[in-house]
Amino acid sequence: MIDKWFLEDIENQIKYRKRVVIIDPKAQCGFLLPLLLDSKRFCLIKTDAANTEEWQTVKEELFLRYEAETQHKDKEVIFYVTRDIDKLSFLFDYCFTHGCLDLSRFSEWIKNQLFKNTGLQVQMNSQMLLTAAKLSIGKDIAWWKKILQNLESLINLENELLPFLHDPQAYLKSKDKDIYNLFEKKVFELLNQPYMTKPPVTLANEIVKKLLDSLADNTISDNLIDLYYRWTDSETYRPSLINYVNAYQLNHDIDPWSAHPDHCFEIFDKKMLKQLAVNFKDSLSVSEKLCKIKIRAGSRVKTFVPSWWQDVITLIEFNNKRLSSCNSLSKVIEFYTGYFSKADRAIRNLYTSFLHEDSIIRPLQEHYESLNSALLDKWFNYADQYKSDQQGYLVNLFKKAKAGTAVIVGDGIRYEIADFVAASLEKQFKADKHFMLSEMPSETQYTMSALYANNEIIPNHKEREKRLSEAVKKKITYKALEALSYGEKADFLVLTYRDIDDTGEKLQQGAVKLFQEFEEVLKEKIIMLFNMGFKEVHLVTDHGFVLTGLLDESDKIKPDATGIKEVHERYLLTVDKQDNSNLVSFQKTYENFKFIYASKSHRPFISKGAYGYSHGGFTPQEIIIPKFVFRKLKTSSSGLKVSVINKKELESVAGELFVIKLQAASSSIDINRKVKVMLYSDNVNYSSSNIVLIKLNKIEFLEFSFDRNTEVKAVLVDAENQEQLDSLTIKKSNERDLGGLL
Repeated sequence: MIDKWFLEDIENQIKYRKRVVIIDPKAQCGFLLPLLLDSKRFCLIKTDAANTEEWQTVKEELFLRYEAETQHKDKEVIFYVTRDIDKLSFLFDYCFTHGCLDLSRFSEWIKNQLFKNTGLQVQMNSQMLLTAAKLSIGKDIAWWKKILQNLESLINLENELLPFLHDPQAYLKSKDKDIYNLFEKKVFELLNQPYMTKPPVTLANEIVKKLLDSLADNTISDNLIDLYYRWTDSETYRPSLINYVNAYQLNHDIDPWSAHPDHCFEIFDKKMLKQLAVNFKDSLSVSEKLCKIKIRAGSRVKTFVPSWWQDVITLIEFNNKRLSSCNSLSKVIEFYTGYFSKADRAIRNLYTSFLHEDSIIRPLQEHYESLNSALLDKWFNYADQYKSDQQGYLVNLFKKAKAGTAVIVGDGIRYEIADFVAASLEKQFKADKHFMLSEMPSETQYTMSALYANNEIIPNHKEREKRLSEAVKKKITYKALEALSYGEKADFLVLTYRDIDDTGEKLQQGAVKLFQEFEEVLKEKIIMLFNMGFKEVHLVTDHGFVLTGLLDESDKIKPDATGIKEVHERYLLTVDKQDNSNLVSFQKTYENFKFIYASKSHRPFISKGAYGYSHGGFTPQEIIIPKFVFRKLKTSSSGLKVSVINKKELESVAGELFVIKLQAASSSIDINRKVKVMLYSDNVNYSSSNIVLIKLNKIEFLEFSFDRNTEVKAVLVDAENQEQLDSLTIKKSNERDLGGLL
């Protein structure tokens, strides 16, 4: 409020004449001067406190008065004088003939203002009152009332600590000395230390150490835990907390289970998990620890809680009781898609984090394998009911499909991956989650051929696409999924996504760290397809895959088969029929063999090549594959119908620069729309415009460069939801741009 009262007094003085003298002998009120400069209305002239001799002050005032009456004759001038009124010379008469604000007894001035506006007497000493005045800038009268009645402290640590801890030096520079000293005293009260002078960085480190120490041993106070929560929630200040945590020297003797559940120490989580893994077969011990694990996993401090805790919980709580009621293959499949696939995802995520930490992952893997073993027993019990429905799937789909259908054909997408993608997009799209059963052997050449054709192996992918187009008699556009970009125009679109299978076969289990990236690509491209105007997006695949995790030599299966045979990691090819109860048989001609055999296990046969990530066998993880259909929950966003109106002139452009003109179609209601234009060359976005607000009856001009390209694709999208509104191809002309000289 002091800023308001100060400016009111100045206004009352200067409205009759254009000169006001502020008397401030103690130079206490300099903090108010920026208020005058900020207004850009007044010309501020200040005396120099270094001039103390009478001849110096007289000369200075003469020159200041001359400056005011010549250079600033018609302006409103305020003189700020840091000497007593009775020591003035050439400025003395201004105090009486024009205006004067005497702040030589500043505390009395502020007390009078407070009493006049609140009716309250002021009990503060002069120095504290000055500090309060500085803090009151920007505050209202209610703030003063709380201060005067001791209902609120001058310094609110809750508001001040985060900017201070984030950058102590910058905070010090931003504060008046009196205010910082008051803040500093409050900090020492928080630390329960006697006040002393310390560098701000040292003080900040002591606060953080107290906070982190008490988080570690779970003795944290309400004030500090509140500070910690606000720090972790702040996008602005969180980076500094992470830096402090990384530099903190943790006491490793502390029991991690006794730490505050919202702590920020990754090493505690790892210790907890290692201890859990060591005793994983002790169900009572695991059950006791599960309660604390759930509290930790559900912490509000998401920044510092490892996502793998939720996967550990999934494995611990998983049970196969529902499996006992599965009395057919269809029931086993239902159990797998609705329930067990989540355990598959959990162990895969844990492989991502701990594949090379044997002491952690092996007990978790053993527990998973005991669960998986029960599933496989049921699965193989009903293996004779297996019948693939993969043959000719794409042929049948496109024969019935309407324009606006896109199909993502993945290579090696497990059901759990598709299920996760669908769950991630459920707020935007409805997903009909169905499944199909892959052919045997579940490997790319055979299963991709099954998708694209009927009972024919077609090794070449281009040939498969050709056969599909011929079979459905429709124009289908084929692209790699990663090459999809805005502007693609097609009634029917097939997008092949090979990264998962290719990476898995090259890196084996090293690929697990990349699966999250693959899932992000799927989500991004599904969203893009709907923004481009497609009405349905199908997600299918040729086969799934198995992760065997840590694999010892003794875990591999000896390929006991007689006669001529060919051994693959996950299946056997034989000429003769085998009599082996450990194998499941598929009588079909494949290459030069008459029988395909798979082990009644998820483990590999002893064979050449790498182990770990594999397909080709007969397990739910490989055979039960997604057949998902995504549809929009809402229709296209409302808004002006914006389009490019100079497409014809952009078909051939002379020179390096070109202009795109945007205009909205007429509308019965005046609706604005924010849009932007993106430019692509060879499906790579090389330039984008700023967001443009389109209004009715107004043309927007956007200038771009070819950037050494001869042909680019321009795509107009809604800036908020990325919906494609228009697209065109822009070509550079071979003619020289003569700049209008012809």
